[in-house]
Amino acid sequence: MKQTYDEEADVRTTIAIRVMALFFVGIMIIAATTSPIATGTKEGERAPALEGKFYNGSQWADFDLESYWDSSWEEGDMSGQWVVVEFMDTDCPYCIQSAEEMGQYADYFGNSNSEWNGALVNFIASATQLDIQGHDTSRSEIISFRNKIADSGDDCGSSDCGSRPGAAHNFPYIDDIDQDNMKKWKVGGTPSYYLIQPDGIIAWSSAEHQGEEVVDAIFALVPSAQSEGA
Repeated sequence: MKQTYDEEADVRTTIAIRVMALFFVGIMIIAATTSPIATGTKEGERAPALEGKFYNGSQWADFDLESYWDSSWEEGDMSGQWVVVEFMDTDCPYCIQSAEEMGQYADYFGNSNSEWNGALVNFIASATQLDIQGHDTSRSEIISFRNKIADSGDDCGSSDCGSRPGAAHNFPYIDDIDQDNMKKWKVGGTPSYYLIQPDGIIAWSSAEHQGEEVVDAIFALVPSAQSEGA
């Protein structure tokens, strides 16, 4: 009886070893045939982390860009939320000039708008302090720029922050005064824009499309009822 028991045990052990071997072979095949998506700031890459404190209109709170991502999102799905990230400086002349358009775009694509029957597009500004003389930023200045507060004592460029073009913004502003996020994203200058899919993949970068505006990228890439019916 003991000999029979040992034979059965050997058979079970052999089967288990073969099953484990097949399992690991399967894992190796999957690893070899699956191309992981690199993290970076080029189109087609997974967006790097974007973290820090952000001002939401009432207080500074923790921000994490990854909270927007949906790994199950599929191309063409209008239920996913897209993200536009603008790297800017409150003393950057072009950032000041484009503030009106950014506010208009955020209101148009980020709200339930009868004219825009497409996926939601969230706008986020990462406010840094460039290493340029006269570019002295603070959280107070970021708030004054975002909310367009007049006579706050904060200057954006060479003028009062309340005199910048456009209305107050409703989207969040991240404190990147120390340039941590800017360096992580390897941003060469401000303003720089990125349009990111709901799954966290960068769909468009202003650095790769000189002369093209972010609004053109949104109309071209973000799914909408108009594009589906075309």
